[in-house]
Amino acid sequence: MFDTTDFDLTPYAGIDMARFVRRTYCSWETAGWRSLLVQSFVHTPEAEEFPLPGVNDLHLVLCTDGDTVVRTHSGGRATRRRWVPGRLELMVPGQSTVRSYRAPQAMRSIQVHIPRATVERADLGEPDF
Repeated sequence: MFDTTDFDLTPYAGIDMARFVRRTYCSWETAGWRSLLVQSFVHTPEAEEFPLPGVNDLHLVLCTDGDTVVRTHSGGRATRRRWVPGRLELMVPGQSTVRSYRAPQAMRSIQVHIPRATVERADLGEPDF
């Protein structure tokens, strides 16, 4: 857990992340960044009921290695998506999920957390369609 008020990381407290992932890089520890959190992870080949809390930050997940179908449950609804290198996911802010998967080998990802306040300050306006 990181000591910060800029990021909404408190919901991760109490989750045994070591059961599911091993962090291999952290921009806060390695590069000294504080305005952005970039981490890379090695994921276990199998996860049953892997809880991911709903946080207010923008959370992007890029699969960099692996190939499996991930089952995600959120709000009583289940979806299945194939997780392969290049797959980019946006975790919906404030929405917790539970994931399950079984892969032939460990998977890897790069994950980026952008604080909600940073996104709000960007003032991207309305989409131009």
